[in-house]
This record gives sequence, structure tokens and C-alpha cells, in this order.
Amino acid sequence: MYFNDNQHQWPTPGTVVSVPAYIFFRHKGVVSDRWYHGKPMVISNSARAGGIAEESWDTFTSGQLWTDEGHPGNLHPWEVLQRARSARRTQYNLLEWNCENFVAYCHGLPPNSPQLAAVALLTLAGVVLAAARS
Repeated sequence: MYFNDNQHQWPTPGTVVSVPAYIFFRHKGVVSDRWYHGKPMVISNSARAGGIAEESWDTFTSGQLWTDEGHPGNLHPWEVLQRARSARRTQYNLLEWNCENFVAYCHGLPPNSPQLAAVALLTLAGVVLAAARS
């Protein structure tokens, strides 16, 4: 379900939210317990920030429709936020420490990047198809 900024109810701290990024992908972050200009802040891991950043809602969403992806783990929201903030000094790495890996870490889940896995699978399929046509 997609939402816009005219929502009357914001997601609770620890909730995973996402916005469109690079045509087919989604950038994910964790809703903070801090607020800026009447909206919650979001903690995410991005190439733009060079790593973990707690940024305003407007900066994270860039005015795009956003999705509430829920609370995937079993950790208490405050523990999710503590884990998110403890990772602040880490740097973004597309293959090993991207926004999906960060969100999984925050929620106490194993590193997981389904979007990256899909790209790898499609790339492999394309290579196999191209080799078969040769």
C-alpha cells in the first residue's frame, strides 16, 4: 500500500518504510523516534549519504509516495532504533551493506538483499541466454 505525505497517521518508530529508487528498486529505512517539522525522521543507509544517516522525512522520501513495510523482526522498536544508531559509523556498500542489509540488521535478522539477488539472477539469466544464442 502506498502513502503520500498527507497521511494523518505516521508509521511508528522501528517501522520499515520505502520509496522508489532507480526505476525498479526501493530505498528502505527505519522510522525514527525523533521528529522534524511535524514528521518523523528516518534512519537509512544510502550511497547519497555515504552510509547511515538519520534524516528528515522529506529528505528520505524526496516527495515520492512511500510504502509502510511493517516491522519484520521480533525486536522491540527501541532496540531496533538502538541497533540502527549503533551502526552510524559504517559506510555504504552496494554488495555487502546496502539499505536492505541495514534494515535487516536493525531488526535482528540475517543480512538479506532480495533486490540485489534479483539483479544478480537476471544478469546471470541474460548471460546464459546470450551464450546460448552464440
